[in-house]
Amino acid sequence: MPTSTFFTTDDGDIILRAGSESGTKHDFRVHKLILSLASPVFKDMLTFPQPPDQTSSDQHQLPVVDVPEPPEVLNDILRFIYPGEELPKILERSTINALLVAADKYNISSIYPTLRANLKNSLSPRRCDTFSAYVIACRFGFPEIAKEAAGLSSTQSLIHHKNHEDVQYISSTDLLRLVEFVLTREYQGLHRIQAILDQPHLLDSSTCRHGETAQDYYFHLEKEVEKAFVGIPCVGFKDLFEVLDRITDPPIGCDPPPESADWHYESDDQDAFCCPLRPMTIRRRLTEIEEDLRELNRKLLDSFFGKGSGGG
Repeated sequence: MPTSTFFTTDDGDIILRAGSESGTKHDFRVHKLILSLASPVFKDMLTFPQPPDQTSSDQHQLPVVDVPEPPEVLNDILRFIYPGEELPKILERSTINALLVAADKYNISSIYPTLRANLKNSLSPRRCDTFSAYVIACRFGFPEIAKEAAGLSSTQSLIHHKNHEDVQYISSTDLLRLVEFVLTREYQGLHRIQAILDQPHLLDSSTCRHGETAQDYYFHLEKEVEKAFVGIPCVGFKDLFEVLDRITDPPIGCDPPPESADWHYESDDQDAFCCPLRPMTIRRRLTEIEEDLRELNRKLLDSFFGKGSGGG
């Protein structure tokens, strides 16, 4: 494990020995003053006499403080609190969680903003493991990130979450709130998709020659849109339009009547000449679905998690 030269210099006046009894240990030669300034817990700890390093042959044996954190965690913590050190690039949520646990234990509040930002940056509609981010955010008091993580959650992300031990770190209230939100959002979202792509009104047009053909196309379109929504809760325009590539192209839509040159662009679903298989009609329906689902997500997030940032 690479460490900074700050933690091996001769002017260090104390040794932090990281690692459990059964694991690999690593010594960090550090400075009492910096530890005391960064952490009131370290400051109190260092007021008590510490035993010297019995494993060293140096006649000026430094006092040693054993800490249970893994060496890589303590190394990152020290890099956060030492001046002149480049901040570690923390990408994995497990590492973010371990550092937050250590920061909470030693009351090192200065590193919270960076770790909070790293946790927020780990969220993405394309990642399925939103539950771990939700747990971390609830555990360490980041409500805006908890709300954002909830908005990206789905029944699939909850069912397929691998580390079930996470549940012990959040309250039953936080867990129930997330489950209720996800189930409500999926239930209402599927109903809204069905309402927009509902079949009966497709035959309202008195001049459209597509009957069962339109119904069959919209049935397959609806199923693919529902699948996209369940897989990506914050489904966007691009995701929905990619759905069109996964189903058979519809027949060419009915031509507009000659007296209505602007019909292709201006007709709506109530227009007597509207053909449901015109490309603009299909794209308009997908656009309506995306906007409807985005508004549904926002309203339900505000309802379950309070108004404010965090929803998409």
